[in-house]
Amino acid sequence: MFRRLLVEWCAVALLVLGLTVGLTLTRATSKADDAIYDQIVHLRAPPASERILLVTIDDASLAALGHWPWPRTVHAKAIQAISAARPAAIAYDVLFTEPARASKEDEALAAALSDAKKVTLPILFEAPGANGRPFETVLPVPPIARAAAALGHVALPHEADGQARAALLDVNDGSHAWPHLAEQTFRLAYGRPSPAWQRGVRRGDMSVLVPYREVGAYRTASFSDVLAGRLPPAFIRDRIVLVGATAGGLGDRHDVAGAGTLAGIEVQANLLNAMLADRFVREAPLPLRLAIGALPALILLLLFWRLRPSAALVASLVMFGLIAMAPVLLIAMAGLWIPPATGLVGVLFVYPLWGWRRLHTIDKAVARELSQLSDDLDGWVATTIDRLDHPGRNAVALSGSITALRDLKRLVADTVEGIADPLVVTTMEGDVLVANRHAEALLSQNAGVRNALYGMPSTNDLISADGRHFSHRRTPLTGADGTRRGWIHLLAEITGIRAVERDREQALEFLSHDMRSPQASILTLLEGSKTGVGADAADKIAYHARRTLNLAENFVQLARLRETPFGPEDVDLHDCLAEASDALWPLASKKNVWIVVPPAEPCYVAGERHALTRALLNLLDNAVRFSPSGAKIRCEIDSVETAATSLFEIWIEDQGPGISEERLTDLTSRFGPLAVAGPGLSVGLGLAYVRTVAERHGGGLRYEAVSPRGSRFIFTIPALDPSSVDGGPHESG
Repeated sequence: MFRRLLVEWCAVALLVLGLTVGLTLTRATSKADDAIYDQIVHLRAPPASERILLVTIDDASLAALGHWPWPRTVHAKAIQAISAARPAAIAYDVLFTEPARASKEDEALAAALSDAKKVTLPILFEAPGANGRPFETVLPVPPIARAAAALGHVALPHEADGQARAALLDVNDGSHAWPHLAEQTFRLAYGRPSPAWQRGVRRGDMSVLVPYREVGAYRTASFSDVLAGRLPPAFIRDRIVLVGATAGGLGDRHDVAGAGTLAGIEVQANLLNAMLADRFVREAPLPLRLAIGALPALILLLLFWRLRPSAALVASLVMFGLIAMAPVLLIAMAGLWIPPATGLVGVLFVYPLWGWRRLHTIDKAVARELSQLSDDLDGWVATTIDRLDHPGRNAVALSGSITALRDLKRLVADTVEGIADPLVVTTMEGDVLVANRHAEALLSQNAGVRNALYGMPSTNDLISADGRHFSHRRTPLTGADGTRRGWIHLLAEITGIRAVERDREQALEFLSHDMRSPQASILTLLEGSKTGVGADAADKIAYHARRTLNLAENFVQLARLRETPFGPEDVDLHDCLAEASDALWPLASKKNVWIVVPPAEPCYVAGERHALTRALLNLLDNAVRFSPSGAKIRCEIDSVETAATSLFEIWIEDQGPGISEERLTDLTSRFGPLAVAGPGLSVGLGLAYVRTVAERHGGGLRYEAVSPRGSRFIFTIPALDPSSVDGGPHESG
């Protein structure tokens, strides 16, 4: 089957390739391509240059100066008036191919041209030419031709539909190459050929596609106003002035692509404007046009191997849209014109052809699979299939498949009903498809629970009217084709879990308040005036009471620390250390122990101030309790730079007995080691709290022995980027 599919695919590919190559070579789709080009070519048109000024021989000028043609002395005066304002160049698009009635008129015009020095005049091509030549070149009369700074042609080729799209930068009449009037004007203004001319010379092709602008796009002045001196010189200075006819019935008119009908002077202005902006349209070479015409259809054929029908249709529409949009983008951004009609025809041809072949294959595959499925259903249709035609056999097989699906549905329903928790299957919109009896009872009495099925699962519990707690979890429900059709919601009852959590909170509350209150009362009595207890015994009782308080506080704080989310703020470690030192000052003074906290610059971290202060308090408390009388506890905050980040190391060093090797392994475990009689032993719950705080802040806790005796605990925490500290450093208290 694969070989047959491959042969059919190759046949379709060759057919499409032959079609697109033939359409490209014969230009059979040129009308459609030209229509598309005419609609989008304006996207390439540059803005009208401020340097271009049109002086138009309009109806108002004819009314003021009389019927055409005017004496050449009028033209001479106009040239003198324009040149007096010092323009960059003048293109005078008026033919002077016949002598004037009075020779003095030609002499006056020649003198004006000679004085102006920057005037180009048009030449005329008359067809047919003499001696079998296609055309004859007609120059202005000799005195005028000699006086002009340059001569240029104004011929504009029209295509079969009458539209002008291209311009010829150069025309060779067999004896002389004549640049276009706009090209000659550009050279007079800038002293060099235009970039379009230079590219044409390299390419060997002087034809360019011009993006035209609509009528009235360029700055315009009436000929009569210029002649009468009503135009300020600043309006003309340094501009390229084009003089030509726009009056009705006077001068040439051209239908140009994308801009309608333009007078000859406006055609020259558009060509000159494109030269100034260097924005032309160039048609893609033939190899590229052949590739663009054939590749989209061939790419679709390759995609059809993998795509499902719906995806194939989407791919075809996307490819069609890309082909349609590509010319728009290419013309607007790069000035490249690739005719799209051939590629569009190829896509429109290949999709139905390949779709028909696919439907034929699917029909055969469905018939085969349905027949096999019917045979698998105990063979009860075997006696009837042979007597039916092809559609009948498919119908019988389909009927058997539906029966099997009904049995499957019953199996699913029994399975759903057997689940102890509420189970609901909904559509994407939240409409209930399947629900077991537990879910039906819950949803019928709790509108809030039903509404929760329409949104995303919440992190909060769903609470029913009778006080039960449910955890909402959902799983996507997909169809056979892989598309998502709905959700499977499981409402797991967690009422018992929540009750246990409440009991735990009450236990913490008991430890935090009820268990601490008697110990605080004991300390208060011992610190009172007369208790009837000896000083030695009072100290021991106070020691154990304080130890019990610390145990309860550390346990509560550790439990809550592990349950609450991390909420950092800008914290100065030096402030935390100073606060912890101040809190332990009474105990340290009583033991005659000194806590040395040297002054330091603020050390900012992103952390929780209370947790950090308590962690440092636990470390200092251990150091004070296990240091001998007269000892000094040294505290330092060092800044450490690593390859990944900046760290602060807070180390607290005592002069106590140190910690034995066998106790280092469980030093920071949650419930060990427990203090017993003798020096050097501490309660591990406090260090467990310190380690938890360090890891919560992305740091750590380590121990180092101090020679000859003593312990050093080093608390590490990442430093805060100085640029993120609001208001800069703060003074420590």
